[in-house]
Amino acid sequence: MFTGIEDVDWASLHHAYGDASDVPELLRGLASDDPAGREIALDGMYGAVHHQGDVYDSTVACIPFLFELATTPAIADRDTVVHLLCSIAGEREPDPEEIGGLFEDEEEDAAFVQPFLDAWAAVRGHADVFLGLLSDPDAEVRTAAAAASAHVHPDPARVLGALRERLVVERDPQAMGALVHAIGRLGTTHREALGAEAGAVLREVVSVASHPEQRLAGLVQLARCGPASLPEDLVESVLDIMRLAYEQKVPEEQRPRTDTMVSYLRELEATQRRSVDASTAGDLLEALHGALGDRTDPRFELLAGQLQSPDWGQRMAAVDMAGALLTGWRAPNDLPVALLAHQLAEHEPRLSRRALTELCNVAPIAHAVSDVLAVCVREWDDTWTPGDWEGTLFGKALEALALQGDERAVPALAEVLAQEGTVPEYLGTWVERIGPEAAAPLGPVLHRRLTAAPSDRRTPSQERLVDALGVLAHAESLPLLVELAEPGGGRMWMWHLLRALARYGPAAAEAAPRLRELAAETSMPIEIRLNAAGTLMALTGEADRILPLVRDGLEADHWPALSAALKATASLGPAGAPLAPRLRELLAGHDAHTDILVALWKTTRDVDGLLPILLDKWTTLPRSRPAITTCLIDMGPAAAPALPLMRAELSSPRRHNNDRRDDDSSGLKIRYDVAADEGLLKDCRRLVTALEA
Repeated sequence: MFTGIEDVDWASLHHAYGDASDVPELLRGLASDDPAGREIALDGMYGAVHHQGDVYDSTVACIPFLFELATTPAIADRDTVVHLLCSIAGEREPDPEEIGGLFEDEEEDAAFVQPFLDAWAAVRGHADVFLGLLSDPDAEVRTAAAAASAHVHPDPARVLGALRERLVVERDPQAMGALVHAIGRLGTTHREALGAEAGAVLREVVSVASHPEQRLAGLVQLARCGPASLPEDLVESVLDIMRLAYEQKVPEEQRPRTDTMVSYLRELEATQRRSVDASTAGDLLEALHGALGDRTDPRFELLAGQLQSPDWGQRMAAVDMAGALLTGWRAPNDLPVALLAHQLAEHEPRLSRRALTELCNVAPIAHAVSDVLAVCVREWDDTWTPGDWEGTLFGKALEALALQGDERAVPALAEVLAQEGTVPEYLGTWVERIGPEAAAPLGPVLHRRLTAAPSDRRTPSQERLVDALGVLAHAESLPLLVELAEPGGGRMWMWHLLRALARYGPAAAEAAPRLRELAAETSMPIEIRLNAAGTLMALTGEADRILPLVRDGLEADHWPALSAALKATASLGPAGAPLAPRLRELLAGHDAHTDILVALWKTTRDVDGLLPILLDKWTTLPRSRPAITTCLIDMGPAAAPALPLMRAELSSPRRHNNDRRDDDSSGLKIRYDVAADEGLLKDCRRLVTALEA
């Protein structure tokens, strides 16, 4: 073992913690008979020689010895060595431009990059070893070798052939799964050259695999590299596999074996049930959802089946999937939301709480279940106390109902606040969804809570009360808000107060003197002064008075001040035309930030100059689409060139703010803003109707 290891001048090489004289001991540790010794050595390799993914000259020097370890049958845990080699090689061919740039000196930077290049070349140069390990006696080594072959071998067509041959003889479920995954990776990475062949192999796996879990793994990879070849009964097949995963948890009834087809089929089904691990099947189902991406028809059908599973655990997973799918994609109907709400009938607290959390996330599209939520609020009304009501089932149901804009939430919310219950974080949003008129009964209790709050310190609860009072434009609270908006308040406190006053509009004209004072107070941060100026514009329209301050704000060198200045500029409308030259300068220097475009449009109404930029940003910055649509609506018939984009948006299954374009199932943990997307769809329909007319 380790022929030539003493010939390497390890002391002259380096790793993350200095010279590499300790590396030979780490390599020998990987060959230890003691499992603890092997684990310590592996930890040392990742902790120093391959620290946080970095590659050093000592890392490259280890590669031949690591391959020797991987091919020595007497050594245990060789699969970990294969994984280490793949990690050292890197996810893909290293890009010097991407890796470098850490050092000003070009030679020093090149010296840092070179080991990454050398490691990639060295591992690829020995990649035939991985093909040989596909038939290793150790199933864990075979599993690692399949992934490694697809990862680094320079001849992907040869790898695909080897993997296909191995499929015929492989019997270990984990190794079989790795083969399927590796074939899918090759078909996806080399779609043009190998996609069709890989797809054919995967179709064969799906049709002949004896293990349901292997069929599901094949479907996942087929969805990635050959989605057009997915079977017509995809949904039924997957739900059947998940049923088997559930049924394997149930103790099997012992029945006598007979020489009959019935007995044979019963034993065959029992074997299939045992071959499906429920947690693995659930992971594969998540991966399938990720791989299907924008092909939402089967995804929503799968979701409906999951939500109706007899297995509590599968329904819990399905509730999470419902949140990801309904916030990231546009549902074809109300069925997923209805099935989500149906979980509340189970009277199981954990399932109900999780379902209510997702109903809050999808509230703008969940009006079909508002009656259910209203009943829940009423039935659970005796289960809360002022200090912890938000975390109760009552609190979550009330939140979901309020976020739907249902006025039936008002009496319960008023009672909570009247009993000194904690002020919910998004109270302003709740009140805004319900509407000022329907939520008006909240005004007195909100006013009383704010009046009673300590004046020597400002808290998030006070900011939330201010937000809600601003949405209501509660007349009785106006003098109090004006009084609270005094110089010396913190930035966030003042931001909340000024936004609330702006929502009163001209009805808050009595606040104008205080706003003029704030805008002129040079000792205050300029963003607060600009917010005061924007509020003054909303109340009195005093464009001439605030124009000089806004001009100064547009020269700010930090984004908070510049953002406040841009919003104030937009509020000026055509009166801000003198600021257009500066806005165009900013446009050139900030890659057409949406706030700049909006401000320039509001002040200049320059269709010819701005429409092409807005249409370009529609494609390159999807999250800017709501703001862009507002500008396009303002343009009227001149926005006709945007019509194809509007139609495409309305026909897209994906929500505009779901900008993940990979099929990584980790993206299923993300929740997107449904209200923003539904608002965009509403504006797109309005614009299309106007332009087509």
